[in-house]
Amino acid sequence: MSSKRIAVIGTGYVGLVSGACFAYLGHKVIGLDIDEKKIELLRKGEVPIYEPGLDRILRRALERGNIEFTTDYEYAVKNSDFIFIAVGTPSKEDGSADLSYVESAYKSIAEYIGNEDFKIIVNKSTVPVGTGRWAKEFIKSLLEKRGIKNPEERFEIVSNPEFLREGKAVEDFMKPDRVVVGADNRDIAGMVASLYEKLQPAMLITDLPTAEMIKYASNSFLATKISFINEIANICEKLGADVTVVARGMGLDHRISPYFLNAGCGFGGSCFPKDVKALIHTAKSVGEEPKLLSSVMKVNEKQKLRPIEKLLKHIPELKDKTIAVWGLAFKPETDDMREAPSIPLVRKLLSLGAKVKAYDPVAMENAKKVFKEEIKTFGEKLLFVDDKYEALEGADALILITEWNEFKEVEFDKLKGKVIIDGRNIWEPSVMRQFCVYESIGRV
Repeated sequence: MSSKRIAVIGTGYVGLVSGACFAYLGHKVIGLDIDEKKIELLRKGEVPIYEPGLDRILRRALERGNIEFTTDYEYAVKNSDFIFIAVGTPSKEDGSADLSYVESAYKSIAEYIGNEDFKIIVNKSTVPVGTGRWAKEFIKSLLEKRGIKNPEERFEIVSNPEFLREGKAVEDFMKPDRVVVGADNRDIAGMVASLYEKLQPAMLITDLPTAEMIKYASNSFLATKISFINEIANICEKLGADVTVVARGMGLDHRISPYFLNAGCGFGGSCFPKDVKALIHTAKSVGEEPKLLSSVMKVNEKQKLRPIEKLLKHIPELKDKTIAVWGLAFKPETDDMREAPSIPLVRKLLSLGAKVKAYDPVAMENAKKVFKEEIKTFGEKLLFVDDKYEALEGADALILITEWNEFKEVEFDKLKGKVIIDGRNIWEPSVMRQFCVYESIGRV
């Protein structure tokens, strides 16, 4: 495989992992971000996000001279043949994807494409179906305004959606289930596919809108599985069934598979909520009413507060009660707080007058930013502590939200006399009930 020149616009989870891994594979990579402080950290080999294995990959790439970082768009565009866009597409209030960062990247790239250039612009960002073809016309018009000759021949747009799980992103990049490449020019799609040649992945080459839809459909289906099993869990509780065994029995059917059938207090993160909402908005914009997807989101929002419903059965009045919270990040092995179930849950506890003592192994600093207003408003009623057992001191109850491995092994005597709400079903009910009042999700 010959080395290719790649620029990656955006150094968040997707951009930094993709850039570092491409460099590790031997390509020459330029990582670009407008955040100067972040770029300075990256130049030193310091990773500003928590992602297992990424620091090692990045250091190796830097040592080999295969990756550099800049804030200079002109330098990045002029010195690359492939330009990956990996910027955020957060949700707007109406659920649609905010494409302002993507559009800004297109504008900046177009500013530095010359008369003799040919750039392959690759969308890694999750964008609504149709964005790629809109981008072709948008960039073409920008080049025409600059007087670039034959502007349609100076670039091509490709969709290469990412399927990286936070906490396992490096592993997912290096050992992908599949690589999807969408382009209106199949030869160009093949050129992008060749960047992954060393990995020998299952490869699917298709057109632009189909590739964009694969990303949304994939995340929406996984979110649907989670909301489905959570709804089943709530029914199981009323009928005396055990959802963990139900899920195991379902998962043995190869048509269903056991993945994403873990009942709990809902999903969060930067992808599932945003992508389901964006697909709902897209469907409505073309005259379709996505009732199933709308229900997925309603079930999920309600499920985030399910642990409090259970807590109130045992402590009907939470005013001046102390509630320990274990886990704040939306999932283990990440410090990402975006759409985390802990956010509405902690806010609800505070609104009911409870004192909250919260702990997470890695997400504490991000959590303090998320709860900045609550810290101001509630003062010492919201405390962030440095140890899981410190959170338990003086607590009337414990709610587990994020299933970090360190929470699976506990000193049971420290739980005596407390109400324990296991929001991720990580403990065995028969063992826990020897020491405390114990509730989980979908088990009796």
